[in-house]
Amino acid sequence: MVRILNWCKPRWRLLIVLLTPLVLLPIPLIGKSPQARCGYIVLILTIYWVFEAIPLPVTSLLPLALFPMAGILPAEIVAPHYFKDIITLFFGSMALAFAVESVNLHRRIALFVLSLVGTSTKWSMAGLMAVTAFLSMWINNSAATSIMLPVALAITNELESHTKGYHEKKNAAKEAASAVNETLDLTEVESSIEHVIKGIVLNPLHLEEPEPTNRVTLKKRFQLPWKKSNRLIVTSSEDKKYNSIKKGFLLAVAYSATIGGLSSLVGTAPNIFVKGFADSQYKNTAFRINFLNFLLFALPVALLMLVICWLWLQIYFNTKEFFQFRTDPESQAIQADLKLMLLKQYHDLGRPKWSEISVAIVFCFMILLWVTKDFSGSPGWDVIFRHKFISDGTVAIFCGVLPLILPNANPLQADWKYEPIIRWNDLAKHMPWGALILLGAGLVVASAFQASQLSESVAHALKFLSGIPRAAVILLVIIISGFFTEVTSNLSTASIFFPVLDSVGRSSGIHPAFLILPCTLAVSLAFMLPIATPPNAIVFGSGALRVIDMVKAGIVMNIMGFLVIFFAATTWMPKIYGLTGDATNIFFSLNTTVNPGFYNGTE
Repeated sequence: MVRILNWCKPRWRLLIVLLTPLVLLPIPLIGKSPQARCGYIVLILTIYWVFEAIPLPVTSLLPLALFPMAGILPAEIVAPHYFKDIITLFFGSMALAFAVESVNLHRRIALFVLSLVGTSTKWSMAGLMAVTAFLSMWINNSAATSIMLPVALAITNELESHTKGYHEKKNAAKEAASAVNETLDLTEVESSIEHVIKGIVLNPLHLEEPEPTNRVTLKKRFQLPWKKSNRLIVTSSEDKKYNSIKKGFLLAVAYSATIGGLSSLVGTAPNIFVKGFADSQYKNTAFRINFLNFLLFALPVALLMLVICWLWLQIYFNTKEFFQFRTDPESQAIQADLKLMLLKQYHDLGRPKWSEISVAIVFCFMILLWVTKDFSGSPGWDVIFRHKFISDGTVAIFCGVLPLILPNANPLQADWKYEPIIRWNDLAKHMPWGALILLGAGLVVASAFQASQLSESVAHALKFLSGIPRAAVILLVIIISGFFTEVTSNLSTASIFFPVLDSVGRSSGIHPAFLILPCTLAVSLAFMLPIATPPNAIVFGSGALRVIDMVKAGIVMNIMGFLVIFFAATTWMPKIYGLTGDATNIFFSLNTTVNPGFYNGTE
């Protein structure tokens, strides 16, 4: 048995790839229906995604071949899913994010904010988390973590080195004081001995020396027996304290990157995917997801979670200072040095360059266009174009390509030579093409669910949920999604869950938005394991964290996240998206299933 296990261990990925289709083969052979064939393919993709038997992008390319071969969707319908409008939204936002990183605008923002906030440990962590979360709203979570990790390490190293230096100075002063005191003690002893000798000289009739009343034993200087050492030693408790603070700062970076990513439509891939899913599945209804209404829903969730995360990390890693209301001289000196370090790093950046200013203007312009395009039913600036011709993807791709065109330096300079702010070759190397392909695969799976009528079969099988209260179903979906994403990618989880949740909503009489939107945020709540999300893996790679540290801190964050999302889903989310009882009735009265003509390319 042991030999078999040893043989299988290095080959487990290959075994999963080969055995999964064979083990599941009875499903299409016995079922002999489009639903069975679609279910067979979806199960294979799910197992490959969960276990990562082959790279996620490679698995995501399989629908291009499997769904046409199974007779579910024609190839000419499958292929366009991989560069739909929602993919342009992802591509454009990632292109501008790369431009922000290339010109070092992110570092200028980070150091500027950190130099303004308080420089105590707790307020430095708060500032660090705020900057990381803000950056993660617009750029890749991994990039935001990679950017802020060196800043976090610099802060913790400065805190630690200053404390050790402070104690060394205090030791030196204490030793100097001890030296003076002990010299005075020795002088007094020598004076008493001299007095005894003088007594002997003045009394020459005595042939024997009188013994002094107090026998004195001289020791080496600074080691008199009645003097205890006053040396201040930086004990292991100090090392433990700063190791704990370092762990708190590292987790603060990872967690705030994750939290910031779920707060905007372009912050993370599942947020972009939910818009594409809603646009394709509910286009005949009034339910719409755009940049503004998603921001109104998700941003308060992120802010609440960010505050809770800061409080939890302070209580867990920095308890003493967090509850300390008076600042001692040592802490004041540390804060002054830390502020000087941050200001120095900020001033070392110099004046903003032409490229920085250009990218900052484009960045602000893109956000402004997204927010004002339309106001959840009320028209915005998009009324100047043909109706429904402009999307958030249009804005993203327009602003995303501008850094590829705009000059890198002021064209009015005498020796000016044209070079774009970023080059296409550099962008192509850093673009997350794998995530882009995975987005397309998720859209194909959702369409296949509808085209094969597998969604109806799943809805029929889940009719028993109709008797469960809506709040209980929402909470159950959030918990399952949150824990499932700890072992697989958040986008894979969304791709698997969304079509199923759509069926659950239809079978239980719940508007699918009540399940899909909370699931979108829940699949990003990966706080416990290093493998759960790239930010976790990046900070874990620093070597300062153990798995148990992440599990202990992360389990609390997961539970808090579940509760905050549940609170949002049952309070302000229905008001933002108009999910009233009448809206739900109208939703179910409409034929929301896309007709077969859509898949055959006739519409």
